[in-house]
Amino acid sequence: MQIGRSEPRHNNAPYVSVVIPCYNHGRFVDDAVDSLLKQTWQDFEIIIVNDGSTDTETNRFLASYQRPKTRVLNLEKNVGLPAARNAGIREARGRYICCLDADDKLQETYLEKAIIVMEINAGVSFVWSWTQVFGSESRVWYAPQFDPEQMLFYNLLNPPGVFRRSAWEKVDGFYEAMRDGFEDWEFWIRLTGYGFRGHRISEKLIQYRREGYSFAQRAAEKKEALFEQIKTNNPDLYVNPDAIVKKLNRSYRDLYIPAPYVNLRREDYIKIPNLARMIVSSMNSVQTLKWLEKNAPTAPLIWVARQALDEESSDALYELTPYVYILPNFIPQYARREFIEHLQFRHDGISLEAI
Repeated sequence: MQIGRSEPRHNNAPYVSVVIPCYNHGRFVDDAVDSLLKQTWQDFEIIIVNDGSTDTETNRFLASYQRPKTRVLNLEKNVGLPAARNAGIREARGRYICCLDADDKLQETYLEKAIIVMEINAGVSFVWSWTQVFGSESRVWYAPQFDPEQMLFYNLLNPPGVFRRSAWEKVDGFYEAMRDGFEDWEFWIRLTGYGFRGHRISEKLIQYRREGYSFAQRAAEKKEALFEQIKTNNPDLYVNPDAIVKKLNRSYRDLYIPAPYVNLRREDYIKIPNLARMIVSSMNSVQTLKWLEKNAPTAPLIWVARQALDEESSDALYELTPYVYILPNFIPQYARREFIEHLQFRHDGISLEAI
């Protein structure tokens, strides 16, 4: 095990900046912001980038928009999704960045879990999860785990991946010429090519809205041309991809932090009302489902699972409470006990039950 170093806080800037580009999607913005204000991790800022919207209602709505932790950046003209993201990030003050599309949402623990992955392991620079599609269709995108070879030829994650601001700076941000789509994939490819490594959390923490004929569908119809644009912008990665992948695999390593929770203060978390219990479970999936059938609690609680769980048992837990922590999904073995202590510490008066 290699030991990394935790970078301490140096100022009062928010730890995370969430950038929400908005072009004529004002009707969805409240849903996106609401999902952020419910996050367990609360040390963040929200920057809504009005990307030259032409919709009167969107402009009227954003002109007077006031929500906690939120400000609106107005661009004089429409510059496109990658440039709007870059504009918002340049205004951001956070160590970590999340770019959330205006019509999407995040599950309550997403920001916390993504940050913890990178606070624990300095060898990881961007994090994502499985995606629940909602709206005109309902399905799950089981995004694969990070693999540099797959990344070059298959987009492994959605735009709301959380990444280190320092990585964005290193690769010069999103490629602004890719206005027609796949700009997020090109960004993840460039991060990979620079030696930055990602990690997927095996939970449905990103909620992607599908309604009508979407931007993503239009991009998919142009996939071949857009992929050629990606290769043109990253020629060294595609001349001999096998050699590049071998080189990248040699560069990736875990850099575990000896004090992984030092930057995660109790005051940075949401105060969950009426929270009374924290259950720490060592049960497997079958045992978990049987226990829930007999003992389904009605009071709010935190559920901590020491074992990996299948999707059925995970779904059952998330139906019970949004505060589910399946430790093998995002925390290495060495840091799990301390994380449980960290959870208990930030909730005064909570009762701890081991089952």
